[in-house]
Amino acid sequence: MAEGQPRFLDRFSKGMKVSFVVLGYVLGIIGVLIDWAIGHKKKMMECSAEAIWYGLIGWGANVITRFILIATGVYAHFGLTDPVQGLFGPGVTAWNILWCICGACFIFLSMLWIYGLRTKMSDPERAYVMKGDDHFAPGTKTLRYDGGITVNALPETIWPYMQQAGQSKGGWYSFERLERLFTFDITNHYDWQKYPQWQNLHTGEFQWFHQAPWSIGEWVTDCSNGENGLYYWAAHSDTATDPTWKDRGPNQEGALRLWFKRFAWTWNWEVYQINETQSRFIYRCDCHFDPFLRTPIHKYFVVFILGTASLVMGRCCMETITKLSEGDRNFRKRYFE
Repeated sequence: MAEGQPRFLDRFSKGMKVSFVVLGYVLGIIGVLIDWAIGHKKKMMECSAEAIWYGLIGWGANVITRFILIATGVYAHFGLTDPVQGLFGPGVTAWNILWCICGACFIFLSMLWIYGLRTKMSDPERAYVMKGDDHFAPGTKTLRYDGGITVNALPETIWPYMQQAGQSKGGWYSFERLERLFTFDITNHYDWQKYPQWQNLHTGEFQWFHQAPWSIGEWVTDCSNGENGLYYWAAHSDTATDPTWKDRGPNQEGALRLWFKRFAWTWNWEVYQINETQSRFIYRCDCHFDPFLRTPIHKYFVVFILGTASLVMGRCCMETITKLSEGDRNFRKRYFE
């Protein structure tokens, strides 16, 4: 990194992260709760979440370790028993295998969230009001996540890649083959070109997320492509105001509704210069759905199913555009390309 702000802004030291894992490994769910209490002291939702995910990695590793000890006969050799996995029967049973798989899945899910949470806004950026933040009326309950990354390039170099975002243009610079596996028509361009025909981001444009079979996306409500030195866009999808996938717009645009009475989100992006050679690339997403807290299962669905994918895609998009802007041609091997 060039002299200036670091690429990523850490919430916890490496030692603290290791401590979270150890607590989860040694104390199990109790350790995870202790991790949550420690993270909660920072009064930031992402800190609480990150602490929990590190603890769950430790818990999952403990589950796998105990399964290995049972499967290899170590417990039997020393005449030991496992008070938890012993409930599933002696030796390697189907329930023991399922419990081990559960631990591995928690490790994988935790790593996805830690990956996605790695990019973050600074405290001043979190307090900053972005274009599009006013879509929801004051007092509306929303889930919020955000991201920020330092780029060794100026906004005029970064923004052209963002202008051509969307699956009808240059893609979202994310995991295209993984998304194709789920039948989405994804075509991203990692050839370091800025396509003139796509340098026309404008208000009212529909940015496709998926083109098949669920043709959903969001509408651009405000943008600036360098006018007055500003580089941003504000966008939203809202079933209360926009066409839905059951009643599409003239070009088959549709807002994602699922089973909610109302499902809406804003996704706002901005690039601003911080010194002679660096810029900050930030985004913020607010999500509202009705019913909200009255039915916690809906909240957990949005957080873990939709939220996990959004966090991973958001970070991958930011990192890819960062590498494109910096001219790093070795990053491609990190992705599904």
